[in-house]
Amino acid sequence: MRFIVSRLVRTSLWLLLSLLVLLAILISALRVALPHMNQYQIPMTEWMNRQAEIQFSVKDIQGFWRNRHPSLSLTGFRAHLPDESNIHFAADRVDIEFDLFKSLLQWQPVIANLVIHQSKLDVSSVDLFQQQSSNDSQEQKKVQQETIRHLDNIFLRQLDDFSVLDSTIRYRSISGDVRQLEIARLKWKNNGHHHQAQGVVSVTNTGINSLSVRADFEDFDSFHDISGQFYVSSDKISVGPWLTQYLKKETGIHSGQVSFDGWLTLEHNTPKDGYVQVRPSDLFWSDLSTQHADSATSKQHRLHMQEGVFRLIPKQDGMVIQAQSVVLQTDETQWPELNFLMKWQPDHWLMNIGEINIGSLVPLIKRMPLSEQLQGVLTQLKPEGTLHDIRLAGDMQGIRQYSAQLSEGAIQQWYLLPEVHHLQASIRGNTDKAVIRANLDDDTLPYGDVFQAPLIIQKGQVNLVWQSTADGWSLWSDHVAVRTPDLQTVGQFKLDVFHDQSPLLSLYSEVDLFQAGETWRYLPVRALGDELTDYLSTAIQGGKVKTAKILWYGRLKDFPYQRNNGIFQAWVGLKNARFSYNTAWPPLTDLQLNLLFQNESMYLDSRKAHLMDVNALRITGRIPALMHSGHIEIEAKAQAQGNALRDFMTSTPLVHSVGAALTTVQVNGKIQSEFQLNIPFESHQEPRAWGWADLKNNRVDIQSPPLDLRKVSGRIRFDNDVVTASSLQGEMLGQPVTWDFQGESSSKGYNVHIDTVGDWEVTPLASYVGQKWIAPLSGHAPWEMGVDIQLNDIGFSYQANLNTDLQAIASLYPYPLNKKAQESGKGVLQISGNQETISARLQVPHGKYQTEIDVTQSEPVLTATNLILGNGSFKVSPIVGHSATIRLDHFDLDQWITLLTQEEASSGAPKTNVRQAMSMPQIPVPDHVELQVKDLTLASLEWHDVDFLARHKSFGWRMNLQSQEVKGKANYIAPYDLSVALDQLHLYVPALEKRKEHDSLFVDESRQNERRITNFDRQFHLLMPNLTLVIKDFWFQGYKVGHLNMDFQRQGKTLAWKKIDIVSGSNEIHANGQWTLDGKQSHTVLNMDLKGDNNSDLMERFGITSGIQNAPFSIKTQMSWDGAPWAAQVDTLSGSVSSKLGKGSISDVSGAARFLGLFSLDSIIRKMQLDFSDVFDQGMSFDSIQGSGEISQGVFVTNNIEMDALAGNMKIKGMVDLNANTIDAEVNFVPDVTSGLPVLSAFAVNPVTAIYVLAITTVISPVVEVFTEVNYEVKGPIDSPVVKEISRSKGEFKLPEKLREEAQQHKQGATQ
Repeated sequence: MRFIVSRLVRTSLWLLLSLLVLLAILISALRVALPHMNQYQIPMTEWMNRQAEIQFSVKDIQGFWRNRHPSLSLTGFRAHLPDESNIHFAADRVDIEFDLFKSLLQWQPVIANLVIHQSKLDVSSVDLFQQQSSNDSQEQKKVQQETIRHLDNIFLRQLDDFSVLDSTIRYRSISGDVRQLEIARLKWKNNGHHHQAQGVVSVTNTGINSLSVRADFEDFDSFHDISGQFYVSSDKISVGPWLTQYLKKETGIHSGQVSFDGWLTLEHNTPKDGYVQVRPSDLFWSDLSTQHADSATSKQHRLHMQEGVFRLIPKQDGMVIQAQSVVLQTDETQWPELNFLMKWQPDHWLMNIGEINIGSLVPLIKRMPLSEQLQGVLTQLKPEGTLHDIRLAGDMQGIRQYSAQLSEGAIQQWYLLPEVHHLQASIRGNTDKAVIRANLDDDTLPYGDVFQAPLIIQKGQVNLVWQSTADGWSLWSDHVAVRTPDLQTVGQFKLDVFHDQSPLLSLYSEVDLFQAGETWRYLPVRALGDELTDYLSTAIQGGKVKTAKILWYGRLKDFPYQRNNGIFQAWVGLKNARFSYNTAWPPLTDLQLNLLFQNESMYLDSRKAHLMDVNALRITGRIPALMHSGHIEIEAKAQAQGNALRDFMTSTPLVHSVGAALTTVQVNGKIQSEFQLNIPFESHQEPRAWGWADLKNNRVDIQSPPLDLRKVSGRIRFDNDVVTASSLQGEMLGQPVTWDFQGESSSKGYNVHIDTVGDWEVTPLASYVGQKWIAPLSGHAPWEMGVDIQLNDIGFSYQANLNTDLQAIASLYPYPLNKKAQESGKGVLQISGNQETISARLQVPHGKYQTEIDVTQSEPVLTATNLILGNGSFKVSPIVGHSATIRLDHFDLDQWITLLTQEEASSGAPKTNVRQAMSMPQIPVPDHVELQVKDLTLASLEWHDVDFLARHKSFGWRMNLQSQEVKGKANYIAPYDLSVALDQLHLYVPALEKRKEHDSLFVDESRQNERRITNFDRQFHLLMPNLTLVIKDFWFQGYKVGHLNMDFQRQGKTLAWKKIDIVSGSNEIHANGQWTLDGKQSHTVLNMDLKGDNNSDLMERFGITSGIQNAPFSIKTQMSWDGAPWAAQVDTLSGSVSSKLGKGSISDVSGAARFLGLFSLDSIIRKMQLDFSDVFDQGMSFDSIQGSGEISQGVFVTNNIEMDALAGNMKIKGMVDLNANTIDAEVNFVPDVTSGLPVLSAFAVNPVTAIYVLAITTVISPVVEVFTEVNYEVKGPIDSPVVKEISRSKGEFKLPEKLREEAQQHKQGATQ
C-alpha cells in the first residue's frame, strides 16, 4: 500500500514536473515568437474577421510579454464597414493581453484585458433618437441596422472586458446637430447579456467637460432593447448647445450651466423611473425684444437653481414630473421653496403648483411662447405677489388656461390699471379673457397719468373682467366699491379700447365726499382731459358732498360732445365748501354751493359764501365752455368792511388797477357793494370787474400823503382800473371837508387825483399838531388842496399843493411870525415825494421853510432843511445840509428859544394813527447858521449890529462873530474841544445892578444846601467840552477886567480847570480846580490865589466899593465841597483860607464889613463907636491885616486873625457855622493910647479933652487912667449878631512928651 502511494506521488510529481517543463518550453517559445508576430498578420486578421463577421485590417502587430501574460499590440486597426452604412470605426492601437492559463485550459485564446486607444467611431449618419426626418433609403437603413448589430455583437458579446481610452464617437444629437463624444476613459464589462460600464466622457464644443457615467443593464440581443440602471453625474454642463433652434427663438435662452446627479431605470428601452438631483446650476437669457441687440445693452436675466430633486414617472400616454425642495432665484429675487406636479403628454400638459412668487416667475413666463398681447401686458404690469393653488394647462405653444389664488398681489401702473401692492384676488382665465374678483385693503395706488396722485384705498372691492376682442380689448366691472380717507364711491363701468378708434367709456357712479379739497386726487385725467381736470383740481378746495352723481357715455375723443354724440354730467352739492373759480382770484369760502357740470359747461349757484372777508349774500355764475380759452362769469351782492374789499381786490389780477385805487384810498367800516366779474382763463386776456360801493359814515385813509377822512358818505364806482367818486362828504382832522376822487391806469402805472376843500378852525388842530405849536394861533382859514398820486410797479410818487387865506388868522408867535387878525396873508404848502423821500416848501408872511424828508425809517427824518426869516428865497430842490438864515432889523432870540424848548403840554386827545402820522419829526440842528440882525436880544442882553456866521465842517464848527459888544472867533469839535478867541468882550448885565447887597456874584445861594443833582448839572457835565478861552480885552459891568486865559479839560468823569488866569495891571487872579460827577456823587475842588498892589483897584473891577483902601493884598484858598461849583452843599465845605493885607485904611464901615463880614466886623466896629466915640468915625488906618483858618463840614474856625491898626491891635478868634448861619467869636482890642490924643481921650477911664490933658500934665503929674484892654463877645446870626462887651482892663498911663506937645498944639488951635 505504501508502495502504491509512493508510486502515485512520484508519478504525480513527474507529471507536474513534465507540465512545468512543457509550460516553461511554451513560455520560452512564446517569448521567442511574440516579437515576430507581425509575420502572422494575415492569419490572425482572418481569424478576427471570422470571429467578428466584420472585415478588419491592421498595419502592424507587435507581441510582447506584460504582467506575466503574453500581449499583442495591433497598430493601425481599422474596420471595413459597408459603404452604404456610412459608419466608420478605427483605432490607432489595440492592446490585447491574453490569460495564458485560461487559454491552455479552454484550449482557445482568452483575453485577460483589451484596451482600445484613440479609437474613432462615426455613427453620425444614423438617427439614433429618431428625432429628425431622414431622406435615407430603406436599403441604407437596413445596412446601417445590420452594421450596428455587428458592432453590438463585438462589444456586448465577444468582448468580456475592455477599456476605451482617449477615443471619440461622432453621433447626431436630439437637436439634430452632429456631436462628438470624447471618451477619456471607459471600462466595460460583459457577462453574457449583463453589462456594466464606468467612465468619464465629455462632449466636444458643448461645455460638457466632464461627465461621469455608470451603467448596469442587460440587453435583449441589441442596444435597442435594454433594461437596467443608469447614473450620470455632471459638473457645469453648458446648456446652450443642447437647445433646439425653436426653443432659442421662442424663449431667448442662450446659455446655461447644469450640474446634477441623475438616475434612470429602463425596461426594454422604456423609462420606468428617474431621479435628478440638481446641484447649483444657472440658465441665462435675454429679453425677446433685445436678444438680437448688442449684449452690452441687452437686458440679461439669470435663473439660478441652488438645489432640487426631480422624479420622472413615465406613464402610458406621457410622463409625470414631481419636483421637491427646489430652491430657485431669478435675477436677485429668491423664490420660496418650490414643489410641483406636472403631467406631460405629447399634445398637451397640465401643471399644479402649491405656491410660487409671481415676481420670480414672470421672467420665465415671458420665455414661453405666449401671445404678443399677453407678453406685452406682462411686461407693462410687472406683477408681484404670491400665487397659491396654481393650475395651468397648455401645449407646446404655451399656457392656454390658468387659475390661482393671489395674496399680496402687486402690479405696476399700466393704462387704466393702477399700481397695486396688497391685492387679494381670485384669478381665472385664458389667453383671451381674464376674470378677477379682487379685494384691496389699506393700500396706496399710484395711477400714472390716469389720476393726478396715488389713490389711498382703505377698502376696495371690484369684479374686473378683461377680454381680448377681434378689434381691441375691453375692461369692465359690474361692481366697484371703494373707500378712501376722502370719499366713498359705488359704481359700474366699461371701457372698450379699439385698435383704430377712440376708446368708448360707459360709467355711472355715486360719490360721498368727506374732504372736497382732495377732489383733485380722484379726477380721471384721461376721461376729463387736462384742461377740465386742472380747472376742477384747483377749483374745488374744500367742503363735503353727499351723493354726488356722475354719468358718462361716449367716446373719449369726442368729449365734450358738442355734437350730442355723448353725455357727461356731474351734479355736486357742496356744503361748507371752498371753491376757486380762478387761481388768480381769491376762492369762495364757507360756501353752500350747487355745481352742475354738463358736457363743456359748468353752472354754480350759492346763497352763502365769503370772498376772503367779504360776505357774499348771493352768488351766481357759469362757465359757458370749460376750455383753455373760456371764461367764468360771476354776479355777486356783498357786504363787507372796506379794508376787506380792498384786501380782496389786491389779491386779484386787478391789484394794479382797482386794488391800487383802493390801496391809495382805503375805506374802513361797513359798505354795501354789488359787482360782476368776467374772468378769462387765458392769462393774456384782461379780466373785468365792475360795480359800485356805498359809503355811509365810513372812514377813508389816503396813505400818500397821509390823509384821514372820517364820517365819509357817498358812492364809489369802479370799472376795472377806473375808480371815481364825486362830492363825497366827510371830516378830516375833526373838521368837515368835501372831496372828489378819480383814479385810472396809465402807461407807467396808476394815477390818482384828489381834490379837497375846507374851512377850518385852528384851535382843534392842537390835538394833531401839538398844543405848543397851535396855542399862539387863533381864527380860521379856508383852504383847498389838490393831490396827484402816481403808483408805479415799484413805488409811487405824488405832488400836493395847498393854498390857504390867512386873513382871519391871528398869530402870537414871536416876530417876525406874529400877525393880527384881518391882516392879509397867504399860506402855500407844496409837497412832492415818493416812497423814500419828500420835498416840502412852506411859505407864510416873513417866513419860508423847505425840507427833504427821508420816510424809509420808522419815523420821518429831516435830511435837509432851509429856514429863512426875513429876506431870502427858496433854494433849488433837492437841497442839502441844514441851514438857517435870519435877516431882520430886530430879533428876540430868547423868545424863540423859550418857545422851541418848552415841553409839549398834554392835550388829552386820543393818540390816533393820524396824530401819530402827523407828529412833528425831530428838527435837526442847522449846520449853517447866518444872522444879520441890527438889534439882537440873547440871554436878556442887547447885542447890536450882529453879524454871525457858523458853519459845520467835517471836523467841527467854525464861528465868526462881529458886533459892537464882541468880536472874535470860535472852533468847536463836538463833543470834544471848544476854542474861543475874543479880541474884545464888553459884558454888561443889567440884572446885576438890581441884586441885593449881600447876594453872591457867582454862587446860586438858593441851591447851596440842596443835595440833589439837577438835570442841568448832569447835562452841563455831560456836554461841556474841553475849553480854551482867551479874551484879550474883557470889560464887565463897565469895569475893565483885563486879560482872561482859561484852560478847561475833561478827564473821564472829572471836569478840570487846569488854570484860570486874570491879569489886569499889578492885580492877578490864579485859580484851578475840578468837578467830579459820578452817578449820585458830585464833588468840587477849588484853589485860588489872589494878589495885587491895591485892593481897591481889584474890587472896583468887579463893581465892588470896598471900605479898605489902597492896601496890597495876598489871599490863598483851598476849598472842596459836595455839589456843583455853583451849588455847594455847605455842610460838606472844607479847606483852608489865608490872607494878608498890607498898609491901608478902612474908610467905610460897610465896606470893611463886606470884605471881612464873615466875623461881622461891622457889628464890632459899631459897638466900639458907641463905646469909644470919635475914634472910628473917620475910619481906621492899619499897617496890616492877616490871618488864616480851617473849614470843616461847613464850620470855619480861626484863632489868629490880627489887625495892626493905628488905634490899637485887634485879635479875633472863634468859629462861624455856615450851616446854621451863626457866629461865635471873641474879639480882643488893645488900644494904642500912645498913638495920639484921640485914642487917649477915647480910652480914658474918665472922658477928657486935650485941654484937660495939658492941664494935668503941667499941674499934676503926667499920668492918665485909661482902658488898656477891651474884650467882646460876638454871637448870633451872621447878618445881625449880638456884640457884647465882656470885660475892660484899666491902667495908668504916663503921657509921653509927644502927646503933651500934641495937646499944646490942640489947645492953641482951639483958642484961635
